Amino acid sequence: MNDFTELTSKTAKHGMAITLLVVVGILTSPILAADKAESSKDTATNVAKSVAKGKALHDAKCFGCHDTRQYTRKNRIVHTYDDLHSRVEFCDANLNAGFTFDDMDDIVSYLNTEFYKFKK
Repeated sequence: MNDFTELTSKTAKHGMAITLLVVVGILTSPILAADKAESSKDTATNVAKSVAKGKALHDAKCFGCHDTRQYTRKNRIVHTYDDLHSRVEFCDANLNAGFTFDDMDDIVSYLNTEFYKFKK
């Protein structure tokens, strides 16, 4: 086999491999897109559940000390997402509410979704 024939043969093999990869990519992209859409749906569902649980916990424990005006007043002390999480931890400790870390995350999700709208 001469150099030209060998080079042509290698080029053809590489071309077929690239074509195969492109075809596989085209065939699997709808599957990957569906998986991504399903994952987004699961995430949205989990966030909604977290917010709902956080609201229930908030309404059961936090209204004993304050109402929701505290979250929207002009001179509020919470200015970031981390501040919000710290404040929920502070309230839990002072109330002896017995919140778990997941409970506090759910309350923060509720408060941030409903009132603060901080970026995480």
